[in-house]
Amino acid sequence: MDCWWCHNPESRKAETEEVIYSRRLGDRVVQTTKKYGKSMSVEELMNEILKDKLFFEESGGGVTFSGGEPLSQVGMLQEILMKCKKQGLHTTIDTCGHAKWSVFQKIIPFTDLFLYDLKMIHPDKHEKYTGVSNKLIIENLERLITAKASIELRIPVVPRINNFDEEVKRFISLLQEKLINVPKIHLLPYHNIADNKYQKLKVENRMKDLEDKNGLTVNEFKNELSAVGFDVEIGG
Repeated sequence: MDCWWCHNPESRKAETEEVIYSRRLGDRVVQTTKKYGKSMSVEELMNEILKDKLFFEESGGGVTFSGGEPLSQVGMLQEILMKCKKQGLHTTIDTCGHAKWSVFQKIIPFTDLFLYDLKMIHPDKHEKYTGVSNKLIIENLERLITAKASIELRIPVVPRINNFDEEVKRFISLLQEKLINVPKIHLLPYHNIADNKYQKLKVENRMKDLEDKNGLTVNEFKNELSAVGFDVEIGG
């Protein structure tokens, strides 16, 4: 996907990216090179995860695979999930949901929780602001629920894009019409802290060019969802 508000623009490419950062040190300008992305084997990644196994056991926590989009590397993802389960680790997948259902089928048996993004319901606006249709995303959400997967829904609340009353009503209508019952909905407030990364990567930050419109606050967004019975949390 190509979301306009993405706060991880450095995670879009499969290959490593290098960015030069400059900072002033006294009367000198010092440049440093930062690399985004690193190739690792399943074994290397598992060794990193197991360094925190004691912490997971003490806290009741586990491993979350995010990105970018973890389902874009489903072969490695399935392997590492299987190894995590053999170690007794709780596993979570943070996904946009835009993948073939056959991809989900490979990882469902080894995934304890899906953090599932639902960014927008209006089909044309979803395609405009994310680059893809939301048809497959909604279908996969329904399929996961039918498969009795554990799901928490995540909605990014993005000013000037999806924080309007009519869009909240579309969220409510879809969830009620499709009988999509999720235990919790997380509202993720938009932030612009990635602006510096866009500049360094020489990638256009399209959020700057949007027309300023009045929309709902995150709390107002929450109140509308809560009023019809959904368990809603800001953040998470």
